[in-house]
Amino acid sequence: MDSENFKNLFNAIHDFLFILDLKGNILEVNKAVNIFLGYDNIDLKGKSVLLVHPSEYREKAAEIVGQMLAGLAEKCPLPLLSKSGKHIPVETKIYHGHWNDEQVLIGISRNMSDIALSEEKFFSVFDNSQALMAVSEIESGIFVNVNKVFLNVLGFEKSEIIGRNSKELNLFYDYKQREKLAEKSRQNSVIENEHVIVRTKDGRPLHCLFSITRIQIQTYQYLLTSAIDISSLVLSERKLKRNLEQQRLLADISQNFLSLDRFCEKIRNTLQLLGEHTGVSRVYIFQDLPDGLQTCNTFEWCKPGLKGQIEGFQMPYELVPSWKKILNENGKVFSTHIKELPADLVAALEPQGIKSILVFPLFVQNRFFGFIGFDECEHDKEWEEEEVELLRTIAGIISNSFERQTFQKQLTESEIRQKLALENTEAGLWDWNIQTGDVYYSEIWCNMLGYSHYEIEPSVKSWKELLHPDDLPSVLKTLNRHLHGKTEFYQSTHRLLTKTGDWKWVIDKGKVIEFDENGKPKRAIGTHIDISNQKAIEEELRNLNVTKDKLFSIIAHDLRGPIGTMMQISEMVTEKGGMDDETLYNFLHSQKELTENTFQLLENLLNWARFNSERIQFKPKSINLNTIIDENLTSIKFRAGQKGISLVSEFTDSYSAFADEDMVKLVIRNLLSNALKFTGRNGSIRIELEKTNHTVEVKISDTGTGISDENISKILSENVFYSTSGTANEKGSGLGLKLCRNFITQNKGKFIIESKINTGSTFTFTLPEIPVSG
Repeated sequence: MDSENFKNLFNAIHDFLFILDLKGNILEVNKAVNIFLGYDNIDLKGKSVLLVHPSEYREKAAEIVGQMLAGLAEKCPLPLLSKSGKHIPVETKIYHGHWNDEQVLIGISRNMSDIALSEEKFFSVFDNSQALMAVSEIESGIFVNVNKVFLNVLGFEKSEIIGRNSKELNLFYDYKQREKLAEKSRQNSVIENEHVIVRTKDGRPLHCLFSITRIQIQTYQYLLTSAIDISSLVLSERKLKRNLEQQRLLADISQNFLSLDRFCEKIRNTLQLLGEHTGVSRVYIFQDLPDGLQTCNTFEWCKPGLKGQIEGFQMPYELVPSWKKILNENGKVFSTHIKELPADLVAALEPQGIKSILVFPLFVQNRFFGFIGFDECEHDKEWEEEEVELLRTIAGIISNSFERQTFQKQLTESEIRQKLALENTEAGLWDWNIQTGDVYYSEIWCNMLGYSHYEIEPSVKSWKELLHPDDLPSVLKTLNRHLHGKTEFYQSTHRLLTKTGDWKWVIDKGKVIEFDENGKPKRAIGTHIDISNQKAIEEELRNLNVTKDKLFSIIAHDLRGPIGTMMQISEMVTEKGGMDDETLYNFLHSQKELTENTFQLLENLLNWARFNSERIQFKPKSINLNTIIDENLTSIKFRAGQKGISLVSEFTDSYSAFADEDMVKLVIRNLLSNALKFTGRNGSIRIELEKTNHTVEVKISDTGTGISDENISKILSENVFYSTSGTANEKGSGLGLKLCRNFITQNKGKFIIESKINTGSTFTFTLPEIPVSG
């Protein structure tokens, strides 16, 4: 590197830089020495570097410099002396180097007063964080400060929080969780992503991920706590688990009634399964007597500790005329609170201690046969719609089971099989002759895959051909284990090929029901149930978890880094005392980019979380793109000037579009910031506007480092988060460009990235023109 380039580099650095000959005389200094120490080049050139140290430290400075050159010391902590006589705290290191082809010594003095940050700046970021944040005393847990999100989410006033601890405020749903966190904090200085349930002021539970670290403000140690609300994710996971439980319950009950042996035992087992799944107090079946005038309780399951009512319980319908009328007209008797029901039903149910009830009719041969009911005796039960429909389906299965039992002695095997095929709309039936390989597939089984009954050959070979190749080995292994008596029944979750060429997920469950005289399996019957929708929900939640993990990673690392730096600097300011106006001005100038990057990360993080939780409202309207672009160019003009980057806007006409103004502002702000980050010194950024085919095209080009095709694919991928550092080591999170693409797509536009390594990138997006009213 020649001296001119070296000098330019020196002058761009805020540390004090000295070029010395081997005797320690000054050959050259950078502008920081001129500006902050106040010396002209004439004052220093040719003179000993010891002259810029206070006289009382010069002898010691010479000794330490000698030790550094000999490799015995790493740095010199002695202050420098400004021309005005002021002591400047520094940390100096000496290196060997070359200057104009001569061996020289290079001295770098780091200005320790130039890297401090006031507590006001820290608390500015603290207050504007989108996480719940609090500062508390380590031992007592008393809150010293909390941010706006903490107050808004939990519903408190600041005066209710400060000076009190979490136990007094009853903030933890289980205070033992707080005690465990405190113990972990004593053992580790940092705690990350602990799942904790807190309580809002009105008592609502809130699932959060807690991160805790120790900080120092002035001379005191505190705990900095941040919490991210993950309640929606927890609810989604619970819903997924609940749906899976419902699918398994349906499959188990369908399988249970494939054969009718031990019928009464199976009915009782089914009622127990339903009671434990729903959590109600009582599940029962009533069957009408032959005259149809009264009904009798024939099967019952009760929660442990609750007295049963099955013994001799008969109910004449004339005492409750509304009962059968409501069942026939509405298809169910249903009430969260029985007081809402007709008076005759309240009079019959209230003495039994029933608070909530759900009852479905049972039909045999299209004739009212009885009913299955669910009583809750402890509280008013809120039923989810999906669960009500599941129980309606199971009531249909039970009805058909009673019907099959009625006809079992009178029908031939083919007639029985026809009834089984009509058992319910949820399950497709198969009946396999294991020794011949023939398989009967019910019409529902075929229709579930989009085929007519005659389009599938009735053989086990056709079933194997429909199995997904990746699933075939494990399915056959599971089936063979059952055929060899190693499992009680066969059950598999796999994919089958539909007529349209798509793959459908099913739960397939069956059992050998006949054996030959040698004990070998002869006949098996089973069902399969379509769970494609459930699999789609599972995949969607998996993708949400990827997003969640990325958000937590950003909060734990990308956000903690800048805040940690600010806290360290705050400590240094406190230790070194106050700063004069000139030093404070220069400090704020040097820290401006860190603050801006942190706020941009917070904004992108907030918008990404809101977008993925569908909390951003889409409000398109007529917007002026010229104004938005001009505002954003003005906001980056200073930073561009620092890097010597020229900003060029090529449009003379006025351009308007029909889009969401906040989304478009974020897109343009992110793209310009991105271009500024990856464009080197003396580069350029160009913005062009053009109207094409009822759209407005915005093109932002730079002469930056460029992006490879592989990394463009990562940027546009839904589940991959890609980021890299800018030309001045500016940090990125991988969120900005994804938000740009998602927001443009939501505004019915296109988002295109074109780039070439070491040449530059062009980001183009379109927005619809303002529609013509008609």
